[in-house]
Amino acid sequence: MKKLYLSILALLFMAASAFSQSIVVPPNLDGTTMFPFTYLSDFIDADTAANGDQMHTVYQLETGGVYFFTGQKNWEFDVRLEAVGDPDNGKPLVSRINTAGGTALAPIYRGFGNFEWDGIYIIMGEEGADAAQYETAPFRPEGNDKRFIFNNCIIEKSRQGTIRIEGENAKVYLTNCIIRNFGDFEKFGGNGRLVDTRENFTDTVVIHNCVAHNILDRLFIGFRQQGLNYFEFTNNTIFNHIGTFGMIQLNNTKESIIKDNLFMNPSMIGTSPTLAAEQITYQNIVSYLFTIDTLVEGASMDMSNNNIFWTQDVLDYYATSDSVSQPPILSPEVEGMLADPSSAYFTEVLELNNVPDRAPLIQYCQEAIMYRDSVGITDIMVEDISFAGTPWDKGYLFDFSQFDPCYSNTTMSATAASDGGPVGVRFLCDYTSPTSERAYNPDLNLTSAPNPASGSTQLSFHLQQGGQINLSVFDLNGRLVSTLFNGTLPAGSHTASWENLDNISKGMYFANLQTAQGRMFVKIFVQ
Repeated sequence: MKKLYLSILALLFMAASAFSQSIVVPPNLDGTTMFPFTYLSDFIDADTAANGDQMHTVYQLETGGVYFFTGQKNWEFDVRLEAVGDPDNGKPLVSRINTAGGTALAPIYRGFGNFEWDGIYIIMGEEGADAAQYETAPFRPEGNDKRFIFNNCIIEKSRQGTIRIEGENAKVYLTNCIIRNFGDFEKFGGNGRLVDTRENFTDTVVIHNCVAHNILDRLFIGFRQQGLNYFEFTNNTIFNHIGTFGMIQLNNTKESIIKDNLFMNPSMIGTSPTLAAEQITYQNIVSYLFTIDTLVEGASMDMSNNNIFWTQDVLDYYATSDSVSQPPILSPEVEGMLADPSSAYFTEVLELNNVPDRAPLIQYCQEAIMYRDSVGITDIMVEDISFAGTPWDKGYLFDFSQFDPCYSNTTMSATAASDGGPVGVRFLCDYTSPTSERAYNPDLNLTSAPNPASGSTQLSFHLQQGGQINLSVFDLNGRLVSTLFNGTLPAGSHTASWENLDNISKGMYFANLQTAQGRMFVKIFVQ
């Protein structure tokens, strides 16, 4: 096989005008006319010069193509896999295959170089329609001081995350990705975290602008890690999250940023002493959504502008269950880390435009609590509607060509992020409006003093041009609390007072200024 690949590589190399770092991997070197595919790992293995050096580091996979790893790769060199071609053909798919037949599949990678996957559809752990659980961490890089990147990828079916770090001082980046179907498949165990840092010291973990759903465990855990310099979780949309032991658990972390995320029905399974395990700080007590274990001297945490909420059907499940309750959000240690815990999150109940049904997951949560020894409980992994009528069809299907994890641009969340933009994922959504009124404009210089406030507070703002303005106050659910001014004002500086604050509930509110020059809001804390 290697001789065949060497011949193909020689022809491809001669066709190039000069040596380059990148090479296009044809999608039809193996398989049949009816089902063409390429053994990608064999192709890369064969891409060596006479002296044994790797000839390329960038491998371009054709959109619409199917590629397989045939065994675990322990490459010493850097590798970048990137999509090339018409995006309308769909992302190139990379999965695993056993060339000897059967469903026993080797891990994908335990190498020592940097790697980057860009624009790829990665099926990490599919072991057939009757798989009892998915592969444990197909990616386990062992190199020290390395960088690992997944960007613009669809990643699904892993039992223990996109990546399990085995080396020291790694930098991990998950950006602009759709991540789904992580966990022990039909088993209760959990293990569906996005990144697993294991027993090592890690330099950086960034999870930014991603969508994650149908995840059986926490999104990130650090209870085993020796340390982490920098953790960032920003502009992500999380929904249909079971989260057996909470959502994000930090440990020995120097700097943490958790901002501008949308968490819809986080840790849907709820909190219960019966769920306690060695991985929970508050064993036999409660499972918080956000926890931090060992604190590092001088550590900092910035947490703000997150929309965290549960929909009524999930709240009804909590209300009718004798075994579980709605999980609390911030552990005492996390609250102690924050300069202003009240700004860590707000609550605006939304529905996303078109995403998989959560009813099967509510049923799973109920059965998992009732039958802890069961391994055949409801399948929580949602499959594409194209699997209808096949062995993969277990009654939980969705048309992913219509996937739309966005929400209305008229909601408070559409401008509630720290930069005035929308909370949650952005690369899949367009919250812009053709009217200039919806543009966020910090030049309006809207302020509130005193803030925190009691009794009353005065709002100030500046108009560069006169016109119609509306200044109103909303609560965390987006309900109108008070209209302070609605009319016409000339250019210049203006003030308005919000009075009688002793008569409303303490907490955070949003004052929203709408003008022809754009809009601006400010958070007001009533104490």
